[in-house]
Amino acid sequence: MKKNLYKYILPYVLFVILYLIGKTLRVQIINRDVESLLEKQGRTIIYTFWHGRMLFFPYLYRFSGKSTILTSPSEDGEIVARTARMFGFSSIRGSSFKKGGSALLKMTRRIKDGTSITVVGDGSRGPRYKLQEGIINLAYLTGAPILPVAYGAKNKIQLNSWDQFIIPIPFSKIKVMYGNPVYVDKRTEEKKSQSKLEELEKKLKEITQTVDSWD
Repeated sequence: MKKNLYKYILPYVLFVILYLIGKTLRVQIINRDVESLLEKQGRTIIYTFWHGRMLFFPYLYRFSGKSTILTSPSEDGEIVARTARMFGFSSIRGSSFKKGGSALLKMTRRIKDGTSITVVGDGSRGPRYKLQEGIINLAYLTGAPILPVAYGAKNKIQLNSWDQFIIPIPFSKIKVMYGNPVYVDKRTEEKKSQSKLEELEKKLKEITQTVDSWD
């Protein structure tokens, strides 16, 4: 009974809380033109951000139906998937630890069908700010550009968890920044794949540092 309450009730509670907090936030968006340009080009996008920075993005893209989110096959992943669905997102269950191959196949199909994908860069277990290679494999298979994005909050609660999860305080200022896209094509060799991973990780860390700086 408690398990069912957790699974079915909590997503509604989270949706209401996140939506109400989101309505109060003062948002500054930096470099979103790169996203607009990719969309004008008709490109399907692979979005990526850090696990500890995921909370604001369902609200930012609320009810747009722009992307499918990769979520963990764990019970916590089920809560995330159900909450994201209320914001208008579909989900694929999987991770680098469980159901990774089938998830990669499903994401590849979605991208080829014209649906953008959102992948948490450091996964569901971390290490924090260490990019996992699955996202490079997805870009290699599909040719879709990877668009790094990060947000920071001037006033926030930061949990003492592996990802140092950020919860913006209501009425806080929020800074969202998009990095320049990373492209991985079929000619990319194994050594170059590693360099692409490092390039993407560097860009994601740089924009994270920028959104965490406040004058």
